[in-house]
This record gives sequence, structure tokens and C-alpha cells, in this order.
Amino acid sequence: MAVEVAAPLLMLAEKEENAEIREFWNLSKGVTYTMNFPELVGKYCVGVGFPGWLFTADEQGHMNLFHLFSRTLINLPDMDMLQGFAFQEELGCDRITYVQKALLSSDPLSSTDDYVLALIQGYPRTFAFWRPGSKSFTSVDSTIPYCAFSDITWHDGHFYGVSFMGNIVIFDFTSDYYSTTAARVIMSQIPPRVACSNKVYIVYSMGELLVINRDGCHNFEKGDDSYGVKQFRVYKINESSYVEVKDLGNRALFLGFSATLAVEPPPGCQGNRTYFTDDCREAYFCMDRGGGKDMGVYNLLDGTIVPHYTGQSYHKLTPPLWV
Repeated sequence: MAVEVAAPLLMLAEKEENAEIREFWNLSKGVTYTMNFPELVGKYCVGVGFPGWLFTADEQGHMNLFHLFSRTLINLPDMDMLQGFAFQEELGCDRITYVQKALLSSDPLSSTDDYVLALIQGYPRTFAFWRPGSKSFTSVDSTIPYCAFSDITWHDGHFYGVSFMGNIVIFDFTSDYYSTTAARVIMSQIPPRVACSNKVYIVYSMGELLVINRDGCHNFEKGDDSYGVKQFRVYKINESSYVEVKDLGNRALFLGFSATLAVEPPPGCQGNRTYFTDDCREAYFCMDRGGGKDMGVYNLLDGTIVPHYTGQSYHKLTPPLWV
């Protein structure tokens, strides 16, 4: 995000009993809030980068933007209108999680018609976007190089997508009409030996484009829950080069399968930390309890990891996420 935001809440997983009741853990205060959200029962949820906003999808392929605090609901085109989505071939939770990431360019509550919703969709994880009033999503041609995206961020009229190999593609939305010809590729930024087979995140913070590598997310075999974060590495991206960042100062990163955030943390949080949630999707449906194991706080200065939420919260569809 281009603007620093307050530390997000951790939305805990839906419980089998009382599924309408959702819990939200306040990291800075160390307290848990409870609210009734029948709108979220059985739905796949992803944080989209602005406080309280969620992208949601259900098993019928209906998609929405939902605001937790105002209960504003914005209907989106159905999932079967996404390019490459074969509704009859997708089954159960594989269908509902077709959208891998979602990000808003601005808060729909303050810019009713002047925002863009970007998605990373399907396999191999391509880029699509939607504007208010549109009847469908626009998908970017998969012939654009390096388009198996891991994450996206927004700054000053541009979406920035980073691939699993560390390549960065810029999508220019500064004009009223977007064309795939407005996308351009920056050189391979992150050493392939670092980025390959790991999760890669991207965020714009305090005038810097940062790419973050998460090592240990893919160390998973079916029936084995030994996966988990080993290390985070942060890189500052320039037009034609990169440099590893060892010290973020008074900034904290919030990572997971929601939109990536960079904040100046309030009391109760610390700078030079990555606050992470479980992002090993491959494990969610293979583990009896679902996802939610790999969470904690990584100290960028000394490499130590401590827990943030100390309770247990697991789910096969939507484990705990930052909102």
C-alpha cells in the first residue's frame, strides 16, 4: 500500500459450532472481540488491504466485497466469468479458492466509484481487475512474461505484481482505459536461488518498493505438518537493481494470504518484525485440522521467531488472516 495503515486485526477461523460468531484478535491490545457475521458463514475470505474490507466467495461462485464495520456489501461478477475458470471442472473447495489474492486500490467507502479491485486468479496465477459498474473482470493476457504471480501491491496509479521467480510486472492505471499493452516487466529482481520454491510478497512503503521472500512455506508433504517459516528476507527494488534490506527501522510487515501491509506499529507491536499467518495453501486441505499452524513474529535483526496469537484457530478454507 502507498499509505501506512494501523496494525490490522487478526480474524480467527470460523468455528464448527456457532459459525456466525467470528472472533477478532487485537494484536496491539492483546484482547479478542466477538461479533456476529452470518454473511461470512461458509465463505472463503481474503483481506484486500484496507481496514475491515474482505473479498469473499462461496461454493456457488458468487463473489463480493464486504466491509466488517459498516456491513457494506458490494456484489462482484460471478467467478465463472473469470478467464480460465471452468466451472463444471472445479470441485468443492478447489472452486471456491480459485481467487488466490485480492487487492483494492482505494477504500470504496471514501471513493465510491473511483477504485479498482485486482485479483490473482487460477493457475498459473494470472492478473485480473474490475471497476465499479463493470459486468465482468478483465484478465491480462497470459502471454505477458513471468505472469505466475505470487502477490500484488498498489501505488500511485499502478499495480505491481511479483512472480514466484521474483520478476516484477507493472500495470499502469493512470489513464481511464487500461490495456494489457500498459504492462511492463522490470528485470528479474530477486536471485532465483532465493525466490524459487518460496512465497514472495510485495508492498510499497515510505517511498520504497519492497519484495519479501518467505522460506519454509513449501516444505510440505501430504500428512506432514512440519512446514513452517525458516527465514524472511527483504529487498528494496530499484528500476534495474535490488538491494537486501537488513533494517526496516520503525516499520512492521504483515504477511499471509491477505494483502501485504507495511505499518508503523502502535504500542504493543514492534518495528523490524514480520507478523505472519499461515500461507501454505497446499496443507490446508490435507491436514485434518486445516491451516493455521504457521503463525508468528519474525525478528529481522536476529532471525528469532515468537508467537503472536497463542490460542488455537484452524480451518481448511479460511484460517486466521489479517483484516
